[in-house]
Amino acid sequence: MALTPPPRDRPVHWVGSCKSDLLALPPEVVSDIGYALGLASLGGKHPDAKPWKGEGPGVFEIVERFEGDAYRGVYTVRFEGVVYVLHVFQKKSPSGVRTARTDVGLVHDASNAPASTMRATTGRPRARQASMANDITEGGGNVFADLGLSDPADRQTKTRLAMAVNALIKERRLKQTDAAVVLGVPQSKVSALANYRLDLFSVEKLMSFLNALEHDVEIVIRPSREAVGHTSVHALT
Repeated sequence: MALTPPPRDRPVHWVGSCKSDLLALPPEVVSDIGYALGLASLGGKHPDAKPWKGEGPGVFEIVERFEGDAYRGVYTVRFEGVVYVLHVFQKKSPSGVRTARTDVGLVHDASNAPASTMRATTGRPRARQASMANDITEGGGNVFADLGLSDPADRQTKTRLAMAVNALIKERRLKQTDAAVVLGVPQSKVSALANYRLDLFSVEKLMSFLNALEHDVEIVIRPSREAVGHTSVHALT
């Protein structure tokens, strides 16, 4: 077995007012959508993320419900190394099930913004480049920090650990009832883990799940080259 360096999180960039629109939603929704975007930044896909119809492959919507209201976050992974958030909104369709045309139109317009911004660096006038770039708010590499959530490094580590645990459960084809026995927790906790409700778990608990799934967890402490140290997770393949 070879030690594979942990993948570098892809930054999450925000088109237009998406970031402020998300931050205006209930804190519980911000946290849940934040975990879904954190998962996307690692190359994963949240169970609540479904293909967005009409824009082709690589565009997904995150569906979150809170206190009877429905919220949507739409993002794309079409571009290597970056996740773009295209639109965030509370679903208020006049037709009930269908998404309002205004929101569909906004996603369509926003889905072209990242490509335009990228093309802006290939020979376009500098003033035009600056104008197009202003439509994108760049993330810093940790979406939880970008959203001002508590313990962003901890959340990022938990997301990566939960990905590993869920991958092992899937690899072993364990039903949730069986996984609960192996992990020593109620089935409701396995369901929460599968849906990345990670505020219910500590980093230490997720590490213990890996141990229960017959995987070692090693912690290496070394001086940091940066002003502030960080925690990363390595996986053996």
